[in-house]
Amino acid sequence: MERMPRGKGKRRTVLKSIATLSAAGVAGLAGCAGDDGNGNGADTIPGSDYPAVDEWMTETDVGDAANNYDGEIMDLREESDVSIDVGAGDDGLAYGPSAVAVSSGTEILWEWTGEGGAHNVEAEPDDQIGESDYEFSSGEAVDGADNEYSYTFDESGIALYHCEPHLSLGMKGSIVID
Repeated sequence: MERMPRGKGKRRTVLKSIATLSAAGVAGLAGCAGDDGNGNGADTIPGSDYPAVDEWMTETDVGDAANNYDGEIMDLREESDVSIDVGAGDDGLAYGPSAVAVSSGTEILWEWTGEGGAHNVEAEPDDQIGESDYEFSSGEAVDGADNEYSYTFDESGIALYHCEPHLSLGMKGSIVID
């Protein structure tokens, strides 16, 4: 039996059904218009196209499911640099957007919002689900709105990351690099 995050089972089932139909060509579109988590419209890719991302973002054996992941990956492959909020969401315990697709050579800038306490950005494949192609760290968790961390993704792969103090609460993110 598949474990579902509390309160999200029906929504996730609907999203997975939509993703399956889309993948089957019913939608006939390259992506759907969505929001990149920062108020900007963006195309999306079904999370089911990248099973490791979908598993990481919904996995409950390694931290809770990301509370702002809806089964879609924001397609930002046309952007040369991308910003991700650290401390997004109503409680400040999320990355926004939580899942993005970028092109090789893209710089990601994580910017702290000052919400949700002290955060960091950690990609540690051995401590996660073993599927991340990247390993990086912003260092110790820090509080405040004036903190930033950047990393340039030079090769195709998947980067799965989390906030060390808030992993158990589902503060997770993922990046697909094409």
